[in-house]
Amino acid sequence: MKRRVAAILAADIVGFSRLIAEDEDGTLRQLAAYRNVLDDFVAHHGGRVFNTAGDSIMCEFDSAVEATRAAIDIQDYMRTQNLAASQNRRVLFRIGISVGEVVERQNDLLGMAVNIAARLETLAAPGGICLSRAVHEAVSGHIAVPFVDIGERQVKNIPFPVHAFALAGQDAGIPPEPRLSFLRSRIMSALSVTGACLVVIGAGGFAFHAQPSDPMEPPAAEAGVLSPVRQRGPTPVLTADPIEAFSGHAQRGGQIDDPHSAPGLYHNALLLEAKGESIGAHRAYYTLARMGLDFVDPHLRYAALVRAHEGRFIARQVYAELNEDVPTRATALVHALQFDGAERRARLNAVVETHPDYAPAYFLLADEHSEDRVGSLPTAHDRRVEHAALAEFLKAHEEGRLMPFFLDQSIAAEWIERAYNRHARLALSSESVLALPAYDP
Repeated sequence: MKRRVAAILAADIVGFSRLIAEDEDGTLRQLAAYRNVLDDFVAHHGGRVFNTAGDSIMCEFDSAVEATRAAIDIQDYMRTQNLAASQNRRVLFRIGISVGEVVERQNDLLGMAVNIAARLETLAAPGGICLSRAVHEAVSGHIAVPFVDIGERQVKNIPFPVHAFALAGQDAGIPPEPRLSFLRSRIMSALSVTGACLVVIGAGGFAFHAQPSDPMEPPAAEAGVLSPVRQRGPTPVLTADPIEAFSGHAQRGGQIDDPHSAPGLYHNALLLEAKGESIGAHRAYYTLARMGLDFVDPHLRYAALVRAHEGRFIARQVYAELNEDVPTRATALVHALQFDGAERRARLNAVVETHPDYAPAYFLLADEHSEDRVGSLPTAHDRRVEHAALAEFLKAHEEGRLMPFFLDQSIAAEWIERAYNRHARLALSSESVLALPAYDP
């Protein structure tokens, strides 16, 4: 028999017998659809399903961190799906995760780690996740979500108490109020939020007056068209020259105490991220993201941070929410980037068509059709789109319409240099590209 160490995820549906009794065919169809999604999450995080029995699933991972990320993805997906379901038809999973030695027998796994994962699952709340102490120790510092120590528990058929941790804030299958931001609920439970720039009022969470989509226009430019969410809360401070202010912070160095402006928040976020303090960086980026400004670089860095710690699915949910609550050209663009393949391209094209004056979108559209993205043999269409989008991007730069969308001007300078180099190479590589008109998706 082959022995090895593995992380085990056990998942079980709450009230499965009742759901079957009320609507057997509908429940089985629903379960099959959810299983496909669950299997995708497991595979995405490097795991495999090794045993199923009706409504329960057992999965194996090489990493406790990836097992926990998969569990978070599954529960966040189910929470979103349940928002549209009636109370009695919601499908809620309990998930338990343990790590330890297992024995492989005919593709099945046996051992104490498997048994403990199954028992931890019974300790989890509906829609929740419960971890063993070993898993908690493995994921601490790698996953930016809070855990609650629920102590040692005596569970069935395990001869010793199991020390367990539950994911904080997951005491129900869906948020108590449908409009409560799932990211906001995470951050509010993870962080002790202080500072005058944040206001927490019940489920209202973090709320700000939005600034206009052009970072250089006064607030009156969009008077009367702000959404209700965007109009709640204190107005964020936007300095007369935020780009210059950010440059000044970077030159002086050091963390800013209680920042109220976009430059100060961005400076702190970058500093905290560089120091490995991801929770503090999340807080600063999130506060800045909800200001309703169109600087693209803070949004790109924030999305990258969320993806690195919690996966692309969570980043997509974060930016879907931001784009609904505080819609700007920047949130629309960065939300589009959280998708893959044809959908990503279609969304980038939609951003360019809807906001043709938002110059950063052209660079990212060009990148989507570049050799780095599509491989060593881009099609003639790819080269045409890339060339045309780069031309629009560089035209915006030469007309002075690009730099105002970057707080960190060094990032804009890097994009510009890359755009000139790529545009020149494309022009030389094919005469047909030279005849290309202005951007046409």
